[in-house]
Amino acid sequence: MRVYRCDLTLHDYLFFATTERGRVAETGQFLHNYALTYAVGWARSPYRNEIQQPHYAQELSEVTDRYLTPARLLNGSYALVQYNTLPETFWLMREQSVGYPNWGFIKMLKPFSRFRFYALAQREVTFPRFIRLGKFMAKAEIQVAPATVVRRRTDACQVEPLLNWEDLAVKPVPYEVITSALPTRLVGHSRFEQVEHVIARFADDSEVVLPLPMGYPGGQLCSLW
Repeated sequence: MRVYRCDLTLHDYLFFATTERGRVAETGQFLHNYALTYAVGWARSPYRNEIQQPHYAQELSEVTDRYLTPARLLNGSYALVQYNTLPETFWLMREQSVGYPNWGFIKMLKPFSRFRFYALAQREVTFPRFIRLGKFMAKAEIQVAPATVVRRRTDACQVEPLLNWEDLAVKPVPYEVITSALPTRLVGHSRFEQVEHVIARFADDSEVVLPLPMGYPGGQLCSLW
């Protein structure tokens, strides 16, 4: 079994609408693991969708031998930018004025903001050095550090990284809820009373604890560890 620590650094402004407060759309301090899984190329969606409706269970169920956790923002800063746009139309009606553009503000993460997430895999995997994220397809760089020691245990444990609530076969009590996370709830600083987990140590002597019974919707990852 392999465990990887992945640090992601933005090279562009990153925006995705986590929370909308009036005319201000804000980017959250996390990256959902479903979005990361698509971004690194492990899951693929159709080039064209007639209806704006995701198919996570169908597309993520094919990823059966590896798993990514959500990413937490380590450090970064925001920029607030105003936008003015007109809706796209195939015709112009004379009775409708086009002098009232849509406008608002977007709160984006600036370049050089850093995130961290983890990967579990049955065997050695490779990651792309650069990926694209968000509404504007922001460029981001991934630096990967493989764990040098991986130990498995079954008892109580404290898990600090972000986890996807829906992907957990065993639920933690207590935990910190990331309330604005979509499409599924994300939790952090989770305490498990009894769960199989791994303790991974890296070359810089840092360690991370991750629960093992978790996997993508529709998949069988939990039983494969």
